[in-house]
Amino acid sequence: MKGKPNFEDLFSIMKSKDFLSMEGLGNEVPFFVHAYEPAVQDKVYEGIHNLIKRLETEGVEPLLIGLYDMVVEYLQENDELDDTFDYEKSVSKEEFFKEMVHTFNADGVVKPYFKKKLDEASYKIVILYQVGEVFPFLRTHNVLNWLQSVIKDIPLIVFFPGEYITSLDEGFKLNLFGKFSGPYYRAFRLEDYAIRGVSND
Repeated sequence: MKGKPNFEDLFSIMKSKDFLSMEGLGNEVPFFVHAYEPAVQDKVYEGIHNLIKRLETEGVEPLLIGLYDMVVEYLQENDELDDTFDYEKSVSKEEFFKEMVHTFNADGVVKPYFKKKLDEASYKIVILYQVGEVFPFLRTHNVLNWLQSVIKDIPLIVFFPGEYITSLDEGFKLNLFGKFSGPYYRAFRLEDYAIRGVSND
């Protein structure tokens, strides 16, 4: 499992022309996963926000989306936030889980939310985080599957607290917190893309 990401290296990758033009991906979806040790999440989030500022300075307009922020924003806009807190206290964990899964589905909430955000400006890259905060009613592998029809022309990078395993022996899966696995094989590991070499122009 990775520790704290090297944000200097990530910045070099994300501002490079090759990466932004999705060089070398063929017909694969331009999705990347960068895994990190959950214990350093506070530092990672601080690094993400600094990274956003540096990319903006370089003229690389990033769209930062937190899944937890998306959930709260949706509930607030629909005047359901307080009701959701009350509902959580009044039902079992299983019932609350089912309700949240039902509410935060692909076509009703997630895909429209991303489409709306993408339409607000000419973004060159999408950075996704806060994936652990919405587990288990939103699973990262499901969200990525849903977004394949939404994000096609710009790279998407997911900061993931855990491991992205791509092994013929262990399979292809996202392993959240080192405990909860979900099958996924379409994304590239960001460090693998960097190893192949990218331009820093």
